[in-house]
Amino acid sequence: MQVLDHLYLMERAITKSISDKLKSDDSIPSVDKPIELTLNREVKVQAPPFVIPSESYQTLNEVKDKLSESRKAFVQVVDHAKEIDLEQKSFPHPLFKDLSLKQWIPFVGLHEKRHLLQIEVLKAKI
Repeated sequence: MQVLDHLYLMERAITKSISDKLKSDDSIPSVDKPIELTLNREVKVQAPPFVIPSESYQTLNEVKDKLSESRKAFVQVVDHAKEIDLEQKSFPHPLFKDLSLKQWIPFVGLHEKRHLLQIEVLKAKI
């Protein structure tokens, strides 16, 4: 459940950061980064403390509900964003540095795919 909780925490944090940047007057454009490297599980990135899952027990339904809630919020923020703002605003990623809001959107899916691969490896060990 910890991997799924991490995905929830990440999506929630990214949604908040995108929302905050969209409300801000700051405009810091960023060049496109090779975010597809996110799928390379040989490249390790230390997760920031705010996206490290807790050790507390959660049921699958609880985690599914949290993931559903975070996805709804993410989609709402993205759907209401102007394309120009997504292209002209950015915030830092631990590996890629400044990443445009536009690139943060597909990054969420790539990050999830990376961890789904991790889950498959863990399942194979059971």
